[in-house]
Amino acid sequence: MIESIKIQCLKLLSLSVICMITSGLAMGQNSMGAKLVSMGQAGVALPNSEWSLFSNSALLPTKGNSVSFYRFRYVGISEITDMTAVFNFQNRLGTAGFAIHRYGFNLFSENRLIFGFKKSFGTFHAGVSTSYYHVSQGGDYGSAGAFGIDIGIAAELAEGLWIGARATNVNYPSYGNSNEILPRDLSMGFSYQLAENTILSMEAMKDVMFPLSLRSGLQIELIQSLFIRAGFTSSPETYSVGFGYSPDRWSVNIGVQQHNPLGLSPALDLGINF
Repeated sequence: MIESIKIQCLKLLSLSVICMITSGLAMGQNSMGAKLVSMGQAGVALPNSEWSLFSNSALLPTKGNSVSFYRFRYVGISEITDMTAVFNFQNRLGTAGFAIHRYGFNLFSENRLIFGFKKSFGTFHAGVSTSYYHVSQGGDYGSAGAFGIDIGIAAELAEGLWIGARATNVNYPSYGNSNEILPRDLSMGFSYQLAENTILSMEAMKDVMFPLSLRSGLQIELIQSLFIRAGFTSSPETYSVGFGYSPDRWSVNIGVQQHNPLGLSPALDLGINF
């Protein structure tokens, strides 16, 4: 019994240290999907991504329906792993998206349900999403929840040139009766198709609690449906590479992010189009 208590205390202490060290990384990892991880999380102006519900709901895909699954393990530590599933579907009003996201383990976890909607007006696109966040701590430490609202806009200025912006938790939500405000940030950026097989994406993201983060990513289609990617972020400083294979009906993307000084974090996502 005493030994079990010691183990639990050690886990709590380790988790506290990990959270302090990785706080900047965790806040910055608002984007989901191995493709976006490989491109330095620069997705606020990247059109038709299956994971746009997280990066900018105004850019939800407009063709077909899809379901995708994602897993990201922070620096190889199983206790701080992201697991996400997202479903995008078309309807007569526009494009809608639904996602479920889990982060953490039995001693601390955050679960999130998201619903978003996007409407196009010619070359201008607008989106909004609402999220329910639920945090839970092990033992008798309790749990709490909150609702957050994100908004996004995007436009295609010229063929292959997109701009986009997103604001998260604009309603200033907090957990339960606490004064702990959920993370809020503003992202603005652009993407440009440099050549038929090459896309460049860049953005600036400012969290109210952290320094300005600059992000950039590059994607090159080597042969039909086979892509290689690379990216960089500042604050926190990360470098990433990855590749993907995306035929018509399905896709698989793999990425690796190097965080200085924490180390490597692998990412994987699988998608089905129908």
